[in-house]
Amino acid sequence: MKTNIFIDNNAWDIFVDQNLDLSVELPPEEFNLKITREAEFEILQMPKEKREYVERYISQKTIKTDSFFGFYDESLPPNEQRNGGFDVGRFIDPEEARLIQGETIGPSKRPTGLLKNEADVSLAARSLHSFVITCDGKKALKRAKENSSGKIIDLKKYIPGTSLYSFIKAEIGFLNS
Repeated sequence: MKTNIFIDNNAWDIFVDQNLDLSVELPPEEFNLKITREAEFEILQMPKEKREYVERYISQKTIKTDSFFGFYDESLPPNEQRNGGFDVGRFIDPEEARLIQGETIGPSKRPTGLLKNEADVSLAARSLHSFVITCDGKKALKRAKENSSGKIIDLKKYIPGTSLYSFIKAEIGFLNS
């Protein structure tokens, strides 16, 4: 069975800086690499080099988007819809829904079109059943790890120049123990 890994927006910095080939470091035979729908909003705000790196993996279908099933939200333009419709979104797990409802998502809109803390809360919900690679160990992700057994892999512990594969496998082993 493949291991599901969600990639936080801030992890891309390390991947780009190290010029890592994710299809080698995190081979598709072993890992399902994913981003949340909210993470897609952040891609357009990335610097060009980072954006092209991410878009390459998305276009190769190495990275897939995970969205929750939901209906069209009339208050948002088509390109800012958070949910996926039929044959796109998946049903939210009750535990994920509880985590999301228990977190504060700010009223202020960011340049990405997301509300404050929205992307982190979405990732925190995914950490209940999948691993999340991040460089951000605070707020919603920290609470998910401490209160709900979230599976958070702290990329700040990764040593540049070493095998990302070995690091991830060791972290998964530790979190599963």
